Formats: sequence, C-alpha cells, structure tokens
Amino acid sequence: MTMNQKICKLDTMMFFDRALDAQHTQLLTVMADAVSECRAAADQAAELSADGEAGLFRLTEIWCAMHDAAGVVIFEGSQAQLLANVVAQIYAYLIQNPAFDPVGLALYVELHHMMASLMLGEWFE
Repeated sequence: MTMNQKICKLDTMMFFDRALDAQHTQLLTVMADAVSECRAAADQAAELSADGEAGLFRLTEIWCAMHDAAGVVIFEGSQAQLLANVVAQIYAYLIQNPAFDPVGLALYVELHHMMASLMLGEWFE
C-alpha cells in the first residue's frame, strides 16, 4: 500500500497549531481577569485559602521554570500580593513569549484550570 503523495505534503501539525493558538488566546483572556481579581484581593488584604497557598506555590514553580532560575528568587509582600505579582509576571511573559510545543500546550491548559479556580473564589478565604 502506498501513500498518496498529496497527503504526505499536507501540514499535519495544523491541528496542533490551531489548538495551541486557541488555548493561548483563551488563557490570556482569563489571566487578564485573574490579574485584576488578584490585585483587588491584595488591596483588600485578603487571605489565601489552602487551595490559594497551593496555587501560589505551583505558580511560583512555573515562574521559576520559565526563567530557568538556578538561584534564589525573592518575592516580597503578603500572600495575596505575591499571588497578584506572580500571576501578572506569568501573564506578561506569555504575551511576549508564546509557546510553540506540546509542553506549552500543557502549560496553557494547567494555567487555564488554575485561573478558573482562582476566579471562582476558591483561592481566597
């Protein structure tokens, strides 16, 4: 059985590229809202719930991995301020550095899920 030559010339990654673009666009929209929500919570001196603390820790891991942080990363402020800053930094980074690989797609999906949980109010007391 031989493969049709036209099929071999098709860009089979177009579906992946479309999925990646869609996830990136959706994530940026959700993250913009999350940044605003976190800033408002920080201004009101909100306390993080257990989910919020776990989310802050995971976002910090992601932020450090994005920058290949080999040393120490220092953040200052209350937990709500830290969360607002980390979410804003990740958002800004993803605007300037979109992902183009399967790891990026996985990151987009994880961050989207995290931002949805945050926006439902599950991260604040």
